[in-house]
Amino acid sequence: MQLTPFVNLAFVIVIQVLFMQMIWLFLSRRAEGSYLGDIMHFRKPSSSLSRFYDWRISRFTNALIEAIVYLIILLASLILVSVVLVDFAAFMDAILYVAFMVFLSAITAVQMVWRVRGINEREGRILSLVSTATDKVGLARQMVEDLISQGRMGDGRVWFALYRLAQRQNRVGWAIRDVLIEKRSDLKELQRYSESQETPTSRDKGPGIET
Repeated sequence: MQLTPFVNLAFVIVIQVLFMQMIWLFLSRRAEGSYLGDIMHFRKPSSSLSRFYDWRISRFTNALIEAIVYLIILLASLILVSVVLVDFAAFMDAILYVAFMVFLSAITAVQMVWRVRGINEREGRILSLVSTATDKVGLARQMVEDLISQGRMGDGRVWFALYRLAQRQNRVGWAIRDVLIEKRSDLKELQRYSESQETPTSRDKGPGIET
């Protein structure tokens, strides 16, 4: 059936962008959950999604590359579907719809990249502080205790950075890991308290770790 360029093709473009973004976000959440499960049990990424998330979160540049590749794939798929269903001229007629939807997807991608940047910055600051501290275990313990005392108000990105640093096979990683293991019972109590205060629709995973 021939599509009307200004009506049906625009509808297809909107649905396709929403579908692809939903898939991307779904895979990202699955990868994040798998990765969190690994680092909170102090093990290396155990699945393809977990390893991919580790790659993304390791550097701001990696997250930026992923965002750019996603937007390129999105735009290429929109061109392909438009040409298959109608023709390239119809795609050009609907270019404003395409530009608007790609712009909305770009906002989501930028937010993801910005979160990675924030995590990297916190991880760098913590690494610098613990590396130069004489009492590395004492400083790590103070950080963890401060986060526990803040409860649900604790910065999830700091938790995430601490667990990532705990994977390192050096003095900084061993100090942070020892403290996290030492405080594991307190973390479980915090998680149980958080879950008891949450509604079913707002429940988070883990001791307040968000990315």
